[in-house]
Amino acid sequence: MYKLLDKIIFYIVLIIVMIAVLFPIYWMLITSFKIEGEIITKKPILIPSRITLEHYSQVIFRLGFFKNLINTAMVSVAAVGISLFVGSFASYALARLKLPENLAYAFLFFVLLVRMLPSGAFVIPLYLILKELKLINTLLGLAIAYQTYTLPYTIWILLGFFKALPRELEEAALVDGASRLRIYRSIIIPMIAPGLVSTAILNFILSWGEYLYALIFLSTPDVTTVSVVIGGMITEYGTLWGQLSAASLMSSLPILAFSFYVQRYIVRSYMMITK
Repeated sequence: MYKLLDKIIFYIVLIIVMIAVLFPIYWMLITSFKIEGEIITKKPILIPSRITLEHYSQVIFRLGFFKNLINTAMVSVAAVGISLFVGSFASYALARLKLPENLAYAFLFFVLLVRMLPSGAFVIPLYLILKELKLINTLLGLAIAYQTYTLPYTIWILLGFFKALPRELEEAALVDGASRLRIYRSIIIPMIAPGLVSTAILNFILSWGEYLYALIFLSTPDVTTVSVVIGGMITEYGTLWGQLSAASLMSSLPILAFSFYVQRYIVRSYMMITK
């Protein structure tokens, strides 16, 4: 009797959670296909009386949304590449070099502090640095700015993977005459490949949806990212709900498909780090 009651309660809670998660997605989907007269009504319309592709047409052809998707993908890939290159070396050094304990803890505390601070705290110094480097309004400059949150995350995650690797492999390679760089490139990197992939995936997702830096450091439409375009649909004169829903769905589909495709790497990497 009690087992049956537990199952009933479990499925009821599960259904409620699924509705809470899926209903906003469904509402955004139907809003993107509604005609203007059915978007804002006193009584919510759950099933549109007529389907229109006008909102998608406006987003694709008038706003040039595909160009913004390409810009976002380029920035995200560049941000991931920089953070993995720099963060992997930093994590390896912390895991293997015999640094003073206080110095190592101080560095990790500084990395954690940077990750905990809000993005707005870095806007002014980043703007001044990028201006001196002539990287304002460039995708590369935005990718560098993203390091304020992707790089600390990368260092913390990869540090666990490096510490989990046995030192005996590196010591044997050193005895055979291999250099530290060759050991790192030929032995260490292949062994932590699942960790690199999972870190890259999560950093890519973070970079894809970033809004504040993209809004401040980019100023021309040819380099604008999707988050800025979507934010621009909310103005003092009103919100373009149809176009906003269409653009949000279009920007979510690539990252959703990508996440489903590579989710096995994330599971594999966390199994490795917890061993």
